[in-house]
Amino acid sequence: MAEKIVTARHRQVCDVCHGHIEAGERCRLIRDDFWPLMTWFEHIRCPSASAPVVCAAPRPPKRPATISIPIPVFAH
Repeated sequence: MAEKIVTARHRQVCDVCHGHIEAGERCRLIRDDFWPLMTWFEHIRCPSASAPVVCAAPRPPKRPATISIPIPVFAH
């Protein structure tokens, strides 16, 4: 799938919320790689979508659990 942000030339219907994308509005165009004639239009942010989640403070990434694996040591 190839995604591209475009300005709609004609009135389109959003394939996510089924609302209208007016001409001149920026939207996301998704095109199938195997069938280029199959295209989908989506709002950048659908009007009926909930507010984005905002994190109060960034948290450091979790460290992976250490796994004690015996490593053979060969003496010379």
